[in-house]
Amino acid sequence: LIDGYNLLHAVTRGKPGESARERLIELIQAHCERGGYRARIVFDATGGMKRREQRGAVEIRNVVQGRTADDEILTEIQSTTDRTEYTLVSNDRELCAAAGKQGIEVVACEEFARRIAPPPGTAEKAEGAPPGEVDYWMKEFGLDDEKQP
Repeated sequence: LIDGYNLLHAVTRGKPGESARERLIELIQAHCERGGYRARIVFDATGGMKRREQRGAVEIRNVVQGRTADDEILTEIQSTTDRTEYTLVSNDRELCAAAGKQGIEVVACEEFARRIAPPPGTAEKAEGAPPGEVDYWMKEFGLDDEKQP
């Protein structure tokens, strides 16, 4: 269960655009395929986007106007009776606290970004990405300078 714009804002510098959003979805899709996972990404309402979309093992939800992604995620967290049903990816304090009360695992956005980054030297980089593209996205998501203060 992924807090979409919370993750996107945490891993991009400046205002994230549509291309960064799409690339993030692609990285999550690839991560799900590699690990046999399913994901639900919940984004706040944005004009012109489908309310629900399924891309393989990834469900993308764009909430309706008047409701927030946090509202929908909180409803999901509070309605589950199986604490293993979800892992929450968010830095939002309220959501993380609610997940903790339910015994749901929480993963910080920066940690999740490291998990979904394509492993160096993988076929994804060698076959699918032109030279420098992975480096570009690592910089775009702020993962190239982990050692800097």
